[in-house]
Amino acid sequence: MSSTKLLLVGATGKTGQFIGSYLEDRKVPFKRFVRLSEQMTNDSFLGDIRSQQDVIDAMTDASGVICALNTEGNGTLISGITNLITAMKHYQVKRIVTIGTAGILQSELQPELLRYQSSENKRVHHDAAKEHEQVYLALANTDMDWTIICPTRLVQEELRGVYRVRKDMLPSQGASISFADTAELAVSEYFNGDYVRERVGISY
Repeated sequence: MSSTKLLLVGATGKTGQFIGSYLEDRKVPFKRFVRLSEQMTNDSFLGDIRSQQDVIDAMTDASGVICALNTEGNGTLISGITNLITAMKHYQVKRIVTIGTAGILQSELQPELLRYQSSENKRVHHDAAKEHEQVYLALANTDMDWTIICPTRLVQEELRGVYRVRKDMLPSQGASISFADTAELAVSEYFNGDYVRERVGISY
């Protein structure tokens, strides 16, 4: 149907803003899911991602989802993903690309562990990685065509358009990646489907 639109969740964040501009550049019909009235633009949906009914209403004419929600330390990310999964099943929508974290990739040094559980981990607090792991497990437990883009340390840089990607692991010695390039991969992967039902590490 020509009325279907991609649903962009987390549209006002640093990565989400780039995703929105790239979708506009490609002339892809989409609508932003926003939670504050001052964030509303044309083709925005105002709602709370933690509300199942709001998410179902937002998904009414959606063709797929790109989700760039942050972890806020209050369960918003896993609550939002759970509601998106339910709404996607309701409308039989299959494609979702989400932004995760390199912490939920397999460790290169200890492949039986996730990076945040391994000696590769440099962070003291693991709450964000644990919530992203919940998202990964929730998506893996569906039959949907999901992809999780897993950036290493995100930096504010111009789009390079050249970066390394690796299935299930972070590219070796990967230290940083920009919000702009992470968003570029999310949009291109949504359409290309090179890593369906996979986690993808991205770094320079």
